[in-house]
Amino acid sequence: MPMDRETQLRLVKMRDDTGVLSLYVNADPRQEGSQPPWKTRLDKGLKHLLEAVDNGTRSALGRRLDELKLDIEQLVRPGAPGIGRALFVGLASGNSYSVEMQTPLTDRIALAPRSHIAPMFAAWAEGSPVGIAVVDGKGMRILDSRFGKCEEISGLSFELDTAEWRVLRGPAPARARGGWGGRDGQSSSNQRDLFDYRVAEHLQKFLAAAHSTLEEHVATFGWELLVVSGEPELVEATTKALRNGVKAEVVASQHVLSQSTPAQVQQVLAPEIAAARADRDRRLVAEFTESPRMTVAGAEAVLDALQGARVDRLVIERDSLWSGQRIPEGTVLADAIAPAEPDLATAIADAQLGEAMIEMALASDAQVSFLSDEVRLDEKAGGVGAFLRW
Repeated sequence: MPMDRETQLRLVKMRDDTGVLSLYVNADPRQEGSQPPWKTRLDKGLKHLLEAVDNGTRSALGRRLDELKLDIEQLVRPGAPGIGRALFVGLASGNSYSVEMQTPLTDRIALAPRSHIAPMFAAWAEGSPVGIAVVDGKGMRILDSRFGKCEEISGLSFELDTAEWRVLRGPAPARARGGWGGRDGQSSSNQRDLFDYRVAEHLQKFLAAAHSTLEEHVATFGWELLVVSGEPELVEATTKALRNGVKAEVVASQHVLSQSTPAQVQQVLAPEIAAARADRDRRLVAEFTESPRMTVAGAEAVLDALQGARVDRLVIERDSLWSGQRIPEGTVLADAIAPAEPDLATAIADAQLGEAMIEMALASDAQVSFLSDEVRLDEKAGGVGAFLRW
């Protein structure tokens, strides 16, 4: 399943009277062991869950686990796609969804009336969809980068017919006028320079006209950022027409990546993409601070605004109480399993409240923003705030 806004909504709205089983694994190949450690943690957690639930739930859970044996094997298989993987299944309905991404996820199991989505949204903060346009003398390559995976999805080829261009003629060579050591080389060079100038001029016009194609891709693929990379004059020609018409933030890069594979393009541009995300989040926080009449801060005020469908954008610090990051790796979340420590119980309750906020925000068509690691709201906000519609 592609991780986009439709997937977010589908997972957030997933409900089941008997329970939704949410399975997360972090299949990091750097983890050592004769058996994948993420498989060991998942097997141990599922066994614990089966032993803890009541008889009716145990029967439904056991039946679904048997039916999903192949899916679970794929979830934990070392060579399967993705480092971060997740599987969601309704115990009563049997509806299931799987997600894989190159962005790491945590190892976790949850059984609740709705899907457990906190780990997925934390990953969204660092891996959300980005468009990349690599420009050069041949035209434009268009790539989609999301959750650690980059693919070339389309492109525009620059082809210029110069056959009918007028032959450029300079002054007659000095030798033809009876002299030696004339201007043959200089005349030829001037003609070549003018030819190259005209080609470059057509190329820049071609790239400027590509704005409509890029705008369509932004809308289709849900890009939050659009990186344009190449020689400075080509990047300038491409981005000039984009600045007012595109719904993504445009980032100009001077890396020349014409011969690079999609994976190499993503690797080279990763620092600039991370910096652009952090800069965007800082501007968001600055706007939040400067708009006290159109914002609320703190869980109580945010919940009140969400219940009234007044929230335009929910803002959550990535490592705040509400993000679920304080829950240890390998934890099993279920009503039948009491947390061993008070701190864990508090962390779980906070994460559940965060998920409820996200659900209410998306249900009212509000945006959800997880801030970059180094970006913070005002301390009094407690890690959560909201921009209001009115």
